[in-house]
Amino acid sequence: MKALPRTAPDQDFGRLLRHWRRTSDIKQSRLADILGVTQATVSRWENGTQHPAPLQHDLIRQMMTRKRNFRLDHAVKRLVTHSSQRVHLIEDRSHRLLCASNPREQEWQRDSTALIGTSLWRFATPEIASAEKSLHGMGWHEDQTDHLTFETSRRDGDPMRITDTYILWERFFLSDGTAVRLTTGFDQAPKQI
Repeated sequence: MKALPRTAPDQDFGRLLRHWRRTSDIKQSRLADILGVTQATVSRWENGTQHPAPLQHDLIRQMMTRKRNFRLDHAVKRLVTHSSQRVHLIEDRSHRLLCASNPREQEWQRDSTALIGTSLWRFATPEIASAEKSLHGMGWHEDQTDHLTFETSRRDGDPMRITDTYILWERFFLSDGTAVRLTTGFDQAPKQI
């Protein structure tokens, strides 16, 4: 039986990816973090020695064709920080805090400035951890669903105070392609979205 010829890695895709990344001022390590791969993997894609997986390829194509709109990103941050609700914005995969509202800071009983850029995962309740585990089966990272509401337990002390009874997660993308999660807390079950 004759073996099927292996397709050569896509040199044009790698060249276009490198050009787009550099003109967009995105470092390999940042793109790797967004896509959940290593910096070496991004380098191999750009060199044309390796293909991205289909899901990653689709995400890259979407990012490359999406117009960057930093004003929109700043508007989202402004809306979150000035919200009257208990809300915060995190990077979807790393759980790093991007910004938080004043009511959320009051709930946490701390200024969020020291937490910006750090993962909030260490503060997750068992219910938050369970909800996170369910995302894969829901197609969260494949854009099959973009929101989830669940009930969580409250915590009054360390490591971080949580007064929410219900949490709503909403997933969307910033202009650089970063998937983010808007987290909103409620005392009562929110109406269906």
